[in-house]
Amino acid sequence: MGVVYLALDPLIDRQVAIKTALTPPPKDLPRFQQFYKLFFNEVRAAGKLTHPHIVSVYDAAVEDKICYLVLEYIDGLTLKEFCREKSLLSVEKVVKIIFQCAKALDYAHKSGVIHRDIKPGNIMYTKNGTAKISDFGIAAIEGAMDLPHGESLTGSVYYISPEQLENKPLTAQTDIFSLGVVMYELLTGIKPFMGESEVATYYQISHVDPAPLKDHRTDLPTSLEQITRKALEKDRNKRYQSGLELASDLSIYFDHLRYSDEEIKFEEKHNALRRIVFFQDFTPSELSEVLRATQWYEYDTQSTIISEGEMDDSFYIIVAGKVLVTKNERQIAILKRGDCFGEMAYIGKIKRTATIEALENTILMKINATIVDQMSLGTQLRFYKVFSNTLIKRLAFTTEQVSKGS
Repeated sequence: MGVVYLALDPLIDRQVAIKTALTPPPKDLPRFQQFYKLFFNEVRAAGKLTHPHIVSVYDAAVEDKICYLVLEYIDGLTLKEFCREKSLLSVEKVVKIIFQCAKALDYAHKSGVIHRDIKPGNIMYTKNGTAKISDFGIAAIEGAMDLPHGESLTGSVYYISPEQLENKPLTAQTDIFSLGVVMYELLTGIKPFMGESEVATYYQISHVDPAPLKDHRTDLPTSLEQITRKALEKDRNKRYQSGLELASDLSIYFDHLRYSDEEIKFEEKHNALRRIVFFQDFTPSELSEVLRATQWYEYDTQSTIISEGEMDDSFYIIVAGKVLVTKNERQIAILKRGDCFGEMAYIGKIKRTATIEALENTILMKINATIVDQMSLGTQLRFYKVFSNTLIKRLAFTTEQVSKGS
């Protein structure tokens, strides 16, 4: 489409990138207007966005038949350089890149911009480890007329979403799907959908699930498999609903995101917590109180969380992952995200009656009696209400099992 030059802005004394069009603009007015709209769409899209992980657009103009954009200069490479098996980045760096991009896309989507062409070549990676989304040339902008493309299909072959192929109205989730493809490729060096032809590739995108990550790399955690698969769901109802939701899941599983200076804001964690069944009836103020008073703990697969016979006044809520409950070395139950355990020892001040072990990488919210006693009366009552419902359900389940055994 054009040539990009490195230049110096003497007024501000900063380096910038100048993107110029190879083809001069048409002379007749209708075609010139069409050309102008297409070339300057990047200004209309990225120009309204100010985000640390989106390349900034400083200026745009037509002078002496030359169309140009003045962009933020990024001292680094595109992610294409890190999608080969021999040049893969560490898992920690890949997770951080996807986290940054998910946050940037969430911001763009809330600003009414859908990128429509997320791929490794459109994401810059600076020397200090920062991801920057670029090239909003075919972005869709809320409230603006669509671009005058000769064909309706937008996006790039290996990264296009199922709904783009079906020419359905696009939502933020088309960018989430494309980012999921980028994530898969950065982790494995392999494209998740790659047929012998474009048509064969499009068929795979619409109808074939990608091979599990572990088929390419056995050292990847289960959590990444789950997150990548959800980002690549063909059904939009099952896919991540927003970039924030994807970023939240990454933050839950990876400490270097939760405790870095890029930690998801309190209000965003607040929203993430609302998706947990345990807290569905809590008011926003009660949730805020819980978040300020508690911390999350991570347990690796097969780690023992509590042991039968221990004395403890804490209970746990599963934020992510699964745990196995055993008594006398006999399996009692498997608990998942949103479930709680340990409340009997908390309420009755009795010894632990079962052993709890992490079945996979698991994040828990640990709450002890002292913490709850310091909360407001309304929040305490909310906890006890959930405890009561949980105990009633478990008692009913136990009674049913005993009757079956007799």
